[in-house]
Amino acid sequence: MQHHSTAHLAEATDRRGHRRISAPMTIVIGNTPYAIDNWSLDGMKIANYYGALQPPDRAEVKVLVPTAGPGALFQATAKVKRYDPSDVSLSITLEGMDMLARATLNRYLHERMAHGQA
Repeated sequence: MQHHSTAHLAEATDRRGHRRISAPMTIVIGNTPYAIDNWSLDGMKIANYYGALQPPDRAEVKVLVPTAGPGALFQATAKVKRYDPSDVSLSITLEGMDMLARATLNRYLHERMAHGQA
């Protein structure tokens, strides 16, 4: 008989490494901007995606983070994880983010949480 700890079972149930929030952001794929439905430091769900990307495609993207004060724009590689035709959404992970891009996302996350908007 195999024993599993409660923490191990919870970890197996929740595949996400970070909490998802719905704070607004925009991602640009090619020349087309898309709203981000929800995101975490590891991935994003793009709302109303009508482009050609499908799993396991990769694409260069730009992410606009509307931080308090000047907005931040960074580039990364998006790896498509899944496309959901029921709500026309595309789920991606971001690869190749530098320290500044990760710090910008982290700062925005904390700003939104501090204002109860995450």
